[in-house]
Amino acid sequence: MMISAKRVATLHIAAILLLFLSRQASANRLLLQQVEETKTGLLWKGSPLFNAAEVARAGFECGYNGEECSWVYSDQTGPDGTCMNPVIPPTPLNAAPTMAEFCGYHQSIPPYYWDGVYKNHTLLTNTIPNGPMFGCIIGNNWQSNEARRLPGWAGKGFDANSGRFSNLVQVGLYSDVGAYPGRFFPTYSQEGGLAWMLDYSVRTGVPLIGGALDFVANNLLPGQYIRNFGGFKDEIREIAPGVWLGRVYSLPMSLSWDLSLGNISPFTVYTQVPFLLFQACL
Repeated sequence: MMISAKRVATLHIAAILLLFLSRQASANRLLLQQVEETKTGLLWKGSPLFNAAEVARAGFECGYNGEECSWVYSDQTGPDGTCMNPVIPPTPLNAAPTMAEFCGYHQSIPPYYWDGVYKNHTLLTNTIPNGPMFGCIIGNNWQSNEARRLPGWAGKGFDANSGRFSNLVQVGLYSDVGAYPGRFFPTYSQEGGLAWMLDYSVRTGVPLIGGALDFVANNLLPGQYIRNFGGFKDEIREIAPGVWLGRVYSLPMSLSWDLSLGNISPFTVYTQVPFLLFQACL
């Protein structure tokens, strides 16, 4: 029996509609599962960071002490998953500084004070970076002063469910919350122990020549706002509730198209640029 072209077209449209509805239902179930699992502040088990943290749990305080690790979003550490404002450490002249005062003080002194602080936090807390964080570059050395010339860097934003991050650039009324994106995960630190690595590198995935294309894109070409962050990586560690200390590293054989010098050596080099991040409760 012959089926008319109109009938075939109708069946085809119906099949497409059913496929769309099936995929939409699957996406909705996944979203509901994610909401249900994260409403208490615990990391969603479907996040790539959940498995990464479980694999590296011996490098976290809880795993090192033989305790059960409950992975908590950094912006949901309070009762019932509420956001807690960061605890700003005192300075020699101010027992209760604001974030701006704390940053201002540490921008006026050498950054070497922070070397010991960073290296003494080789075990990570069970807090997973998530949500927006205000930031400042600290230290009065020429490297930190040069880094502060990067227009309007104001912090970072993290999405623990996807393992992605971006930088916040704020210049006057202009705001870019998606600048210099990348992925983050716990891994071995340049300084020993574990750290959260912030990876800016581009991966084209092109067969055969992808590696060469990636190297050119990450290490040789100018990037967003002139500076190419594919030639850098960051590491961060939580040093106090809601306060994270970071360090910027220059990757081997990378150029820079602004005032920084790049790194033409075959080694990963600490740039002597530390920075602080403070959890934002918006």
